Amino acid sequence: MAKVKQIEINEKYLWIGGGILTLIVLIFVAGRSSNSKSNQDPSDANPNISPITISTPSGSMDWNPSALVKKVHSAYQSYSSSARCTTLKDLLSLQDIQLQAVAEGYQKVYGKTLRKTLNDAWFACMNKPWEDDPHNQVIDRMDVLQIA
Repeated sequence: MAKVKQIEINEKYLWIGGGILTLIVLIFVAGRSSNSKSNQDPSDANPNISPITISTPSGSMDWNPSALVKKVHSAYQSYSSSARCTTLKDLLSLQDIQLQAVAEGYQKVYGKTLRKTLNDAWFACMNKPWEDDPHNQVIDRMDVLQIA
C-alpha cells in the first residue's frame, strides 16, 4: 500500500497566499467596474434634438424627434418583436422631413445610422404572410429619400 507523505504548511504562508488571492480578486473587480464606466454606451442617453417645423392640415407646428429616436433605440436594443413593430409603424406614419430628422438625430445621439440599426436586426416585425412588412417599407422609403 502506498503511503501519503504529510506536509506541514506554516501559517504565515497561508496568510500570504490568502492576501495574494484577495489582491488578485480586487484588481479583477476594479478593472471590470472601471471598464463599464468608461464604455460610454449611450443606451440610456436622453436625446436632446432640436425640434423641426412641420406642416399639418391645421397649420404648422414644431415637432421634436427626440422621443421617437429614443423609442427606436430602445426597441432595437431589446428583442421584443411587438416593440419593433409599433416603432416601425410609427416611422411609416411620419412625413418625409420627420423621417429625415429621426435618422439624423439617431446618428447624432447614438453614432450609428438608422439604416444600419434596422438592417442589423435579425428580426423586425412578426407579421402575417399576407400583410406588408413594415420593415421593408421603412427601408424602401429611406431609399427613396436617400437617407444613409
